[in-house]
Amino acid sequence: MMKKGLYLFLLLLSVGLISCKDDDAGEPLLPEEDFEVLEGNITQNLSLDANKQYLLRGKVYVQAPNTLTIPAGTVIFGEKATDGTLIINRGAKIMAEGTATNPIVFTSQAAPGFRNRGDWGGVVVLGNAQTNNPANSPIEGISATGSENGIYGPGDGAAQNEQNSGVMKFVRIEYAGIDLSQDNELNSLTMGALGSGTTIEHIMVSYANDDAYEWFGGTVNHKYLIAYNTLDDDFDSDRGYTGRVQYGLVVRFPGIADVSTSRAFEASSNNDASLPLQSAPSFANITVLGPRMFSSSVSGSYGAAVEINSNSSMKLHNSIISGFPIGIRYNGSGAEAMVMNNVFVENTTLSSTSGGSSVPATFESSNQVASKEAVFGEGAVFNSATPSPLLLPAGSTYAAGAPELPAGFEQKGFWGAFGSSETDTDWNLTSGWIEWNPGDAQY
Repeated sequence: MMKKGLYLFLLLLSVGLISCKDDDAGEPLLPEEDFEVLEGNITQNLSLDANKQYLLRGKVYVQAPNTLTIPAGTVIFGEKATDGTLIINRGAKIMAEGTATNPIVFTSQAAPGFRNRGDWGGVVVLGNAQTNNPANSPIEGISATGSENGIYGPGDGAAQNEQNSGVMKFVRIEYAGIDLSQDNELNSLTMGALGSGTTIEHIMVSYANDDAYEWFGGTVNHKYLIAYNTLDDDFDSDRGYTGRVQYGLVVRFPGIADVSTSRAFEASSNNDASLPLQSAPSFANITVLGPRMFSSSVSGSYGAAVEINSNSSMKLHNSIISGFPIGIRYNGSGAEAMVMNNVFVENTTLSSTSGGSSVPATFESSNQVASKEAVFGEGAVFNSATPSPLLLPAGSTYAAGAPELPAGFEQKGFWGAFGSSETDTDWNLTSGWIEWNPGDAQY
């Protein structure tokens, strides 16, 4: 719910009785005096107040062994001038438990109507679990400043694969991501070596300026992840990540893609094939609505919906992958991926190869190619602004009868993320935690 002070501010702004601070590009920013500023190092347990609004100034590090507690309904803004970013160091914790009707929101400092992707840095959570990088590695997008700031991996001891970095539930992250240099970016939600004791679910990332979600090693598992209108990759796994993700939604906009080539999944690991640990993430019940589902004219920077390279053994099951120029691309030898029992819909080309790879024999024998009518029903009208259709019609071949999933996943009979009824899963699609128009949202 919009705070009364902000409502009055926007009312006076609209009639020209007051003005708000402009950034260097001339875009109005919400006034700093309305915020409590978070900056520098957090060196003790800190609990925020949902009745206040907060501004991340520069890189804000939560130091071990402290916990940052964020109650439901709290709104945290990233300062645009300083690329505000929240980093939970390994050994520290974040406890951010929103609810379906009262989410926690991280968003841009820009006034409603003026928010843009890349307005602030994002959220980074780090741990001590496995990675095939060095045991003390600086996370991408963060320059280590000595001590523990921005470092992930096991450190001097054994990997703590059940390590717990806290909880994030019913959280939105909007307009984040900073492109520092090629292949060195802050993503909306970056996770480095997080253990399976960490809970991160019911997350919506919107208007990411780089990747929506990126994993660097770790074993953390997830449910209910939304990537909406991302610039680069939606789910980017790297450096030995082996967790599970079930129930995910990707919605791509036809004209929005990164020059580095945009994909729904980019699965990587490490170019050194001799390492004993390689990435092997498992995804199930993902619905990908690619750009061609909404327009026949799409950005030339779109690549494959699924790209598997550099020794990744990614697994993908019982998902709907639609609307990309290429359905899947195997790029580089050494991968032992298992992409089975999925439905590929309206992709221009089903598969391609490069870097000495080949399409596994099991790929074409275990996956299906179907029309959008067969999956989503005759006359389905696709809309990216308020994404639809999401639910499958009850009569769809793909609303029931899906193959059994590997151990560790919930067993569902449908392909994709939703089934034919909201009661099939725990998405809470009409609840307040989902916002399709965050640019105009009043916080």
